[in-house]
Amino acid sequence: MENQALCAICGEGHVTAQTRAVETEYKGTRALLPMHYQLCDTCTSDYVGMAESKLNKRIVMAFRKQVDGLLTGDEIAALRKQYKLKQAQAAQLFGGGPVAFSKYENDDVAQSEAMDTLLRLVRRSPEAFWALVEEKGLQADFTQQRAPVRSDVQGSVKLISLTRGQGSATRPDPRYDPREFRRFSRGAVSCQK
Repeated sequence: MENQALCAICGEGHVTAQTRAVETEYKGTRALLPMHYQLCDTCTSDYVGMAESKLNKRIVMAFRKQVDGLLTGDEIAALRKQYKLKQAQAAQLFGGGPVAFSKYENDDVAQSEAMDTLLRLVRRSPEAFWALVEEKGLQADFTQQRAPVRSDVQGSVKLISLTRGQGSATRPDPRYDPREFRRFSRGAVSCQK
C-alpha cells in the first residue's frame, strides 16, 4: 500500500485509478468514452487529478476529430514518420506553430480543416510533399532522398493526338488551334490569330 497515493480529499485512504464509460454527444453523434478518475478506498470519493484530466481531454478531442472527419493524432504521426520528419520540421513545413504537431498527434488540439486538407494531400502524393518543400525553400533542411516519381506507363510517354475521327490522323481537330492566344486589355478578352 505504500506505493499508492493518499487521497486528496480525506488524506487517509489510498487512491486507485479507475475507468468508467461515459456517454458523450458531439454534433448529434453519441459515443461511450472511457473516462479516467481516482477512487479512494476509505472515503469512497472519486475525483479527477491533473493526469486524468489531461487524458480525458485527449479522449474527447479524438472523438471530436473523428466526428468532424479530421485526421486522428495517430494518422498525423504516421504521416510525419512516412516522410521521416521531426515534429519541429513538420511545423516549419506545414505551419501551425513550433509545437503544433505535438499537440495534433497527442489530440490536445484539433488541426484546422485547411491543415487537415493539406496533410491529406501530402499523405497521398509525395510529389505534393516535395513541391511544398521547394515552395517553402526548405530543400537543405530535408536530407531524405527524393523518391522517384511513379510512372504508370513504365517509363514510356504516351502522346495523345488531338485529332477527330479514325481516318483523320493528319487533320487536327478544328476546335483546337494552338496558334490562338488571348490578349487581356482593360478587362476585355479578345482572341487573335
